[in-house]
Amino acid sequence: MKTYILSLSIAFLSILTPIQPLIIMAFAAIILDTYFGLWKTVKLFGFKAIRSRRLSDTITKSLLYVGGIVLIFFVEKYILVGFSKHYTAIDNIFTKGFTLFCLMTEGKSINESYYAVTKVNIWNKLINFIKRARETSDKL
Repeated sequence: MKTYILSLSIAFLSILTPIQPLIIMAFAAIILDTYFGLWKTVKLFGFKAIRSRRLSDTITKSLLYVGGIVLIFFVEKYILVGFSKHYTAIDNIFTKGFTLFCLMTEGKSINESYYAVTKVNIWNKLINFIKRARETSDKL
């Protein structure tokens, strides 16, 4: 029985290998957002303001993100088999799109936490940096 469960687990995990980097990126973004959220709370309100309820939301968020990524991957792989390949050459485009949405949501949250403490908007700094880099490359 133990080997049967082990072989089923290995088979299920091998099906998920194409989206493993996407899942890791989602987890990394959640961990980074949690770090910035704790940093904001400690800087603005002190250590006593940290609540376990807010930290438990991190677990829920990670399960929802990973569950959504896996669900969209299975729908794209087994239900929408040729739909995305007919219009684009990118594999798992819907799964990657959903992961990008999750990463952008976490990035926005990180920006809000950073702005609350430092009053510096990361997005505006990034956009200005890209504009200056584009202008510099045009001059070359």
